[in-house]
Amino acid sequence: MNSTEPQIDRPNRRHEPSDNDTNVVLKGIGVSGGIAIGQVVLIERVTTEIFPQCMLGPEEVSLEVDRFTDAVKEAAAQMREIKKSMARRSPTDDHLYILDSHIMLLEDRMFFQGTKDAIVKDKVNAEWALSEIVSGIIKAFETIEDEYLRERARDIHFVADRVMGILTGGPAERKLPQLPPNSVVVAHDMSPADTAQLPRGRVLGFAIDMGGRTSHTAIMARSLKIPAVTGLEKITRRVFTGDTIIVDGTTGVIIINPGPDVIIRYRDRAELYRHYTQSLMPFGRLPAVTRDGAHSVRIMANIEFLDEAPVAREHGCEGIGLFRTEYLFMGRSDLPSEEEQLAVYRRVVEENAPNPVTIRSLDVGGDKLSPVLNLFPETNPAMGLRAIRLCFARIDLFKSQLRAILRAGVYGNCRLLIPMISGLQEVRRTREILEEVKDQLRRDGLPFSEQVPLGILVEVPSAVAIADLLAKEVDFFSIGTNDLIQYTLAIDRLNEQVNYLYDTLHPAILRLIRYINEAGQVRGIQVAMCGEMAGDPLNVPILIGMGLSELSMNPLSIPLVKKLIRSVTIEECQQLTRRAFKMQSAEEIHDFLETWLMEHFPNDHFVSR
Repeated sequence: MNSTEPQIDRPNRRHEPSDNDTNVVLKGIGVSGGIAIGQVVLIERVTTEIFPQCMLGPEEVSLEVDRFTDAVKEAAAQMREIKKSMARRSPTDDHLYILDSHIMLLEDRMFFQGTKDAIVKDKVNAEWALSEIVSGIIKAFETIEDEYLRERARDIHFVADRVMGILTGGPAERKLPQLPPNSVVVAHDMSPADTAQLPRGRVLGFAIDMGGRTSHTAIMARSLKIPAVTGLEKITRRVFTGDTIIVDGTTGVIIINPGPDVIIRYRDRAELYRHYTQSLMPFGRLPAVTRDGAHSVRIMANIEFLDEAPVAREHGCEGIGLFRTEYLFMGRSDLPSEEEQLAVYRRVVEENAPNPVTIRSLDVGGDKLSPVLNLFPETNPAMGLRAIRLCFARIDLFKSQLRAILRAGVYGNCRLLIPMISGLQEVRRTREILEEVKDQLRRDGLPFSEQVPLGILVEVPSAVAIADLLAKEVDFFSIGTNDLIQYTLAIDRLNEQVNYLYDTLHPAILRLIRYINEAGQVRGIQVAMCGEMAGDPLNVPILIGMGLSELSMNPLSIPLVKKLIRSVTIEECQQLTRRAFKMQSAEEIHDFLETWLMEHFPNDHFVSR
């Protein structure tokens, strides 16, 4: 929990900037669009003292378990009180579910039961047991390639710090300073509870050392429509309370102590951006049809938690193109039951009916579930026993999930998506298992849908090479560009030394996508895309030019993507695609598309300036 690090932030420290301190530019990750110009309020970094390991006598163990249980109950009560206070202030906030997810983490079996078991088994104090359990959970999460799941390690960190603070008699949370008007909060990190308690009208923006686009701080900033930049690494060491700061949440740029001319320029940009974003939301309610009416695209949303679905619908999604199920399995000491899964799948299918919901079967490596499945460690989990391979190795796990998905199908429009398919035999084996599951459901007398379409996530190069054969075996394709790019270009996206090579517009990637789509069109099956590439307006004209008719993305990207689609003709997109396919590098294609979009749509933000 990094609890031995020094307290590096002093929220009240101030200084008079020198000439050398003006117009200092830092680059991070823009996670919530817009521009904020205000005064820095540096939030103290909370550190929790680690107690040494203390061995307990037999008579002390049960008392220590009770002490830990009481601390967890107190933490949950604090979180519920924060949520109530937050709901009283803003009852329509759509991010209250984030606090619910932290309360659920307190009840998680691996976190809660795992710590209790460690106290009993090792006869150690609660602080030590909690640290050991949480360190193991965080380590497992941080090796996950999926950014969204990897960020959940930070939620475990926040929850554990709250419990640790109660156990040690320290602060369960940081004491936030009084914020003057026009404050920009600068912090090493911010928990959802911290963010929830900030006075809305006084906070103009966030600048955070840690986190990415899928951190809960980022999600809440977007929900609150507050510009935010994360991943700045050391901004807390570069600013003082009282500094003037500009936060450009669209480009990820921070300017510390800007000069008067820079402030004037950014004020103009902030006003333009405000008007522009207000004009976008109505596009979410419109169909994504090209300007000439010749091509229609179904715009879907990628979600993981049930409470993300209302936000997706508000932004104009026409269904759920990717519903991740991994959170049901992660961070626990057992597997979710069929009924537990059914309750989740049924709700998301019912709430989005009649629009389709695409449920992806478990897409995680065995290394992440090894405490549950008793699997041996692997040297290269990314290419080992994961996704469909893991499901074949544990048919009980796979069948339980398939039963729940088929049963959920009677409540709406449900589709099944299988990840990491590399060959025909995996598809045929999946169909065999599906039929076995259907036969068992019939014998059990349980209602289920016979018509749940079966699709595969095309993300392995071998699957692309035989896409024409696979198209004969399935009902639809969904192109998973995140892994397809990684596997095709031999790039580890988590490796900072090579991740600059990761590029959606690499000529090889565009050719693979074209081949997949053509194979689907020949067979007459739907070809969708659910990777991050689908939500970037820069890519959309080429995807349309190749003929894709379903794109699934982060819900917040939907209005902008719909506006772009409605602003172009199919002929324009096809011409762009033909020209791009004659180019030899991703850089050349990027420059070409950026120039074209800025020339044709100078008043739109299809490209980050």
